[in-house]
Amino acid sequence: MRAGRDPLAERAVRRRAAEAGTTTVADFADRWLVEHVVPKLKAATAADYHAIVANRIKPKLGHLLVAKLAKEDVLGWHASMASIPRRANYAVATLRSMMTYAEDVSLRPPMSNPCRRITLYRERARERFLSEQEIGKAAEGITTAERAGKIGPHAAAGLRLALFTGARSGEVTAIEWSQIDWTRHFIRLPDSKTNEPRTIHLSEAALEVLRGVPRVGRYVIAGAKQDEPFQNLSRAWMVARKNAGLEDVRLHDLRHSFASLAAGRGVSLQMIGKLLGHKVPATTQRYAHLARDAVSAVNDELGVAMVAAIEKEAPAAGTVVKLQRRRHKSAP
Repeated sequence: MRAGRDPLAERAVRRRAAEAGTTTVADFADRWLVEHVVPKLKAATAADYHAIVANRIKPKLGHLLVAKLAKEDVLGWHASMASIPRRANYAVATLRSMMTYAEDVSLRPPMSNPCRRITLYRERARERFLSEQEIGKAAEGITTAERAGKIGPHAAAGLRLALFTGARSGEVTAIEWSQIDWTRHFIRLPDSKTNEPRTIHLSEAALEVLRGVPRVGRYVIAGAKQDEPFQNLSRAWMVARKNAGLEDVRLHDLRHSFASLAAGRGVSLQMIGKLLGHKVPATTQRYAHLARDAVSAVNDELGVAMVAAIEKEAPAAGTVVKLQRRRHKSAP
């Protein structure tokens, strides 16, 4: 202490160094999930991280030491998932977050994250918009799956709400009965993907779905356990879409289709953004080409109407029109 050194701090450094030399990626992943992910992130994000840790990180990297994990290890691991590029990129992002936390708790030196400057795979932007005929098939597929007992009434109602409102699947399963305003026809969620309250507007078709849902606990789309929401709406959609012959349609594509239908009806991009709960206007720009198609269709209709009006007033071909002769007043 006379030399200006802090023995307690030095002991802590030695302890962390020893810990870093024995802590595996698998052990630290569990700590990261408990200390950082679960208390600080949304439940859906936490569930994704748990799945990535269990299925991607631990099997390949779990035996390595956190302090010794190198960029070469990450590159090889990333390359092993080349057949699933989107999931591979997400796995790297998850590991990057974990290693940043390792730096925060002094298990790795600052700026030593082995996931930094990893070139990610190119991901194709995938957009699938259902036609009006396909929307009818989707609704019929949900009904067929429900009648056959392959999905329950709550799963079927959740899929119908996704179809009729354009809401995200996580928003649909988060709806509680107390959040429905039956008089003003909307649902007010206190939280959403954008970390802000979200209003889901209800058409008469959506209200009819809600009226028919069996009330079990606090959640509208109830899960298997008391007072828990439905856990996997995407899996229920996989069953329904098979009946509808829409194998290439994801559950999120119902949201895109809701927006495309609105754009095709001439609804402005600003209004579509409000209906979908977009926080940033740029997010709604993906539907700009659909809005232009609607404008073009309206323009064509106006052109046809204009031509019809002109032809109605114009004389028919070959018709002789007798001109009125001007009469001159006789001189007084």
